[in-house]
Amino acid sequence: MTAIFIAIALAVVLLLSAPRLLLGPTLYDRVLAGAAICIHATLIAAALAVFSGRSDWIDVSFGLMAAAMVFAVAVLKFFRMRTFQAPLSGAGEAG
Repeated sequence: MTAIFIAIALAVVLLLSAPRLLLGPTLYDRVLAGAAICIHATLIAAALAVFSGRSDWIDVSFGLMAAAMVFAVAVLKFFRMRTFQAPLSGAGEAG
């Protein structure tokens, strides 16, 4: 029973992070909010695994955590380099 209350509390916190994702003043605030939402979704899936007694939700939580990590790195790399491609030459090389 405690697991369902924890899942509800985490859902409320997840909803409180949504305005930061949509209206964040900087890109880094939005990325941080997106990562926080994914972490809260992961914890909700883990709480549901405890509540239901099924281990399928644990697999879902691992998938969500991996997706959150890839999402954060990809967004920050894209906005730093303005591309997903690796540079063709080093920074000190000419031409």
